[in-house]
Amino acid sequence: MAIFTRDYPIPVRTPLGAWLLGALLGSAFLLRAAYGLFLPNALLIPDAGSFNLIAWSVATEGQYSIDGHPTAVRPPSYVLFLAAIYKVAGYHFRAARLAQAVMGLGLVLLLMGIARELGWSPRTVWAVGWMAAFYPFFIYYDAQLIADAYLTFWHTAALFAAILWGRQLSSNPRAIGTGLAFAVLCLIKSIYVPLYALILALEAYKSISSKQEPFPWKAWLAAGVAFLIPLLLWAWRNERVLGQFLLDSHGGRTSVETIVLHDHVKDGSFPEFWKTSAIRQAVEALPEQQQDAAYFRVTKNFIRENPGLYAKQSLVRLKDFWRFYPRQDIQFRESKSLITWLSLLTEPVLILLGFFALALSWRQWRTLYPFYATILLTTAVYALTTGQMRYRLPLMPILILFTAYGLFSTQHPSPDH
Repeated sequence: MAIFTRDYPIPVRTPLGAWLLGALLGSAFLLRAAYGLFLPNALLIPDAGSFNLIAWSVATEGQYSIDGHPTAVRPPSYVLFLAAIYKVAGYHFRAARLAQAVMGLGLVLLLMGIARELGWSPRTVWAVGWMAAFYPFFIYYDAQLIADAYLTFWHTAALFAAILWGRQLSSNPRAIGTGLAFAVLCLIKSIYVPLYALILALEAYKSISSKQEPFPWKAWLAAGVAFLIPLLLWAWRNERVLGQFLLDSHGGRTSVETIVLHDHVKDGSFPEFWKTSAIRQAVEALPEQQQDAAYFRVTKNFIRENPGLYAKQSLVRLKDFWRFYPRQDIQFRESKSLITWLSLLTEPVLILLGFFALALSWRQWRTLYPFYATILLTTAVYALTTGQMRYRLPLMPILILFTAYGLFSTQHPSPDH
């Protein structure tokens, strides 16, 4: 709690300050736990099935497999987290939801820590905490047995680690911590590998251009090695078991679904169409890694033959990624009208004010560039591929941070602070 004990009008070390932080974290946990326990003890989102099967296989048999067949259809980071819960608590989905509720508290503390590290006012720090605690879609995804909430936590943790390392580039522990945090993140979603490469390159540039100290070779190399070792070990495992050096084997199927069969996804007919799809039937007898490669070839051929259509679809996906309301052609367990109203009450404020405040802070780009870079990268990737609101969840902590920043901008120190 040290990050909350300095220069605060209500320090945590005082009884009132500790009570306020306890109320914040207690409220965040109770909301997440109550919702998670309210839901039926079942898998509620289609993607949860594969995560669950692999995690249970790891927990019970020590095998990273589905139905006895080795797999890389899901990267290991979230699967191993879920397997550890099953190993300790047994095959109970609600135990996993409670563990993710605790993880949700960690996200709240991370965001408050980032605001504190950036030197923002005490009111901003507390506003960040309360907004993160009550943001409805953090609560929603903390109760789902898919990787989204876990990804959001580690995306935020990796950005925080990068900021801390940028403050002290010669620190080996900070460099190693940044590398490991990004390794965990990229073993959930490999799309963030370019983000880490950019951070390594820019931190090297900042150090060389400052000419104030010798270039911190040891720290820079430590950051790279700490990042590469977990990824290489996983890719080598896949080469040994599956015969191909890769991080996951589900991107090809996803690309066919969201690009080649874009219209079927948008009109809700994809599940039925896919059962008898000629594309699926042509490759389903192949081994997993060969299926993935075959699906990618289909997608590449589609883009090559239909560049104008692909560009048009990408604009639709871009709109869907940043829109303020969920799809209206599907039903939600919690009621479509409730989810829609929650979206309309939160998303426009966080997105519009968050981006406005990001623009206000541009003179601090040397510190804040990881935020800008990850927003651009994530938006580009999902505009070109899947384009669903759900996939912007890792960006919402950034927009919460900067919404609070914008609300209390007059209380912040100058950008040169």
